[in-house]
Amino acid sequence: MIIRKKFEKPALSVDEQLEKMIERGLVVGDKDEAKHYLHQIGYYRLCGYTLPFQKGGDGGDRHEFRAPTEFHAILERYVFDRKLRLLLLDAIERIEVSVRASLSNSIAQRHTPHWYQNPALFEDDYDHNAMIEMLQFQIGHNANTPEKVEKRDIHISHYYDAYYEPDMPPSWMVFETISFGTISRIFEGLFKSETAEICLPLKVNHDTLSSWLHSISYVRNMCAHHKRVWNKTLTIKPAIARKHKTKFQGNSKIYGVMVVIQILLDKVAPDNTWA
Repeated sequence: MIIRKKFEKPALSVDEQLEKMIERGLVVGDKDEAKHYLHQIGYYRLCGYTLPFQKGGDGGDRHEFRAPTEFHAILERYVFDRKLRLLLLDAIERIEVSVRASLSNSIAQRHTPHWYQNPALFEDDYDHNAMIEMLQFQIGHNANTPEKVEKRDIHISHYYDAYYEPDMPPSWMVFETISFGTISRIFEGLFKSETAEICLPLKVNHDTLSSWLHSISYVRNMCAHHKRVWNKTLTIKPAIARKHKTKFQGNSKIYGVMVVIQILLDKVAPDNTWA
């Protein structure tokens, strides 16, 4: 059982933050340079990159640095992570755009442009009403003031200005507006027969692709919000497909998602040089 206590840690100045790190054994060659980066990056954000260099455990010395650990070693991990996030976003964009188009177009041709409003296309335990409410929120369906109307995407505004029925825009407009996380949840809820046309060229089954889209969406959000992906234990892990098992080294770190990204990129962008 965790015993909670009152938070009483004081806010430290940049000088005090650096001295605290030095007291814990960090080697700092240029204090002015270190203070500059602490000011620009933030002590708390930078601390995430210090963890592998510290003793760890549950003891009172868990935050002490293993000797010799230099400030530049930590900064290099931060810079590497920033570059890695940009590379991930570049690859995820191509996958995301492909999935948005494929999912919307393939089902629209079979079940009309407003197929997503038909609960009969989704699993019985899927909360279709909640999904529609989420879509309406994200596209500004219920905008009732000029300010809210102005926030709509231009193609969404055009639909509401030009048409009164059906009450929501066609899937290709909606799917260009909603979040990738919402798209992954819609994909998961659809009957497998409805997603077969998407899964077949990617050579993965519905459950595997659903898991992969969830994990990619999760990593996309981490990158978009500048969160650390290097040495991060993932909350949403990609399923390890049996035929790709040898390519993985577990699935709890970013490497597993990178494997998934490369597998999908080889299908949606065969000439890519991402890896």
